Amino acid sequence: MSLLCVRVKRAKFQGSPDKFNTYVTLKVQNVKSTTVAVRGDQPSWEQDFMFEISRLDLGLSVEVWNKGLIWDTMLGTVWIALKTIRQSDEEGPGEWSTLEAETLMKDDEICGTKNPTPHKILLDTRFELPFDIPEEEARYWTYKLEQINALGADNEYSVQEGSQRTPLPTAAAQCCK
Repeated sequence: MSLLCVRVKRAKFQGSPDKFNTYVTLKVQNVKSTTVAVRGDQPSWEQDFMFEISRLDLGLSVEVWNKGLIWDTMLGTVWIALKTIRQSDEEGPGEWSTLEAETLMKDDEICGTKNPTPHKILLDTRFELPFDIPEEEARYWTYKLEQINALGADNEYSVQEGSQRTPLPTAAAQCCK
C-alpha cells in the first residue's frame, strides 16, 4: 500500500474572472474527492488530499469544473500516471499542467488526455513514506529518494512524448528482508 498525497494549489483560466466559480475533482482507484468552489480566473484552493494506492499501473484523473445554475461544465482534465509521481516526505512547489478537453480510454480505463485548453492547474503530487518504519531506516530511504529525485530533475520528460519513468518500489517492499 502506498500513500498518495495531492495538494490542489491553484489554477489560471483564460476569460473574464466573473465567469468562473470552479472546483476540482480528483479520481483514483474508484475514489473521488472534491475541493470547495472558488471564484475568479486565478483560483487558489490549497487543499490537501490523501489516497491509499494499491495499483501503481493506474493514474490520477484531475477534472476542473465550473459551477452553473442548472448544471456544471468541465473546463478541462489532466491524467497523471501514478508511475511518474515522485516519492518524498515533504511537500514540493508543484507542477503546472495544461488542462485537456478529452480523455483517452483503453480497456474501460483512462490512460491519458488530449486536445489542450488554454487553462492550467498547479498540483503537488507525491507518494509519502510510511510512518511505521524505524526512524534510522526512514532517514536512509529519505536520503536515497532525494538522490533519485535529483537524478530525475536532470532528465525532464513529457508523458505525451511517450517516455515513461521507471517506478520506484513501494517503501514497504524496500524494507522487507
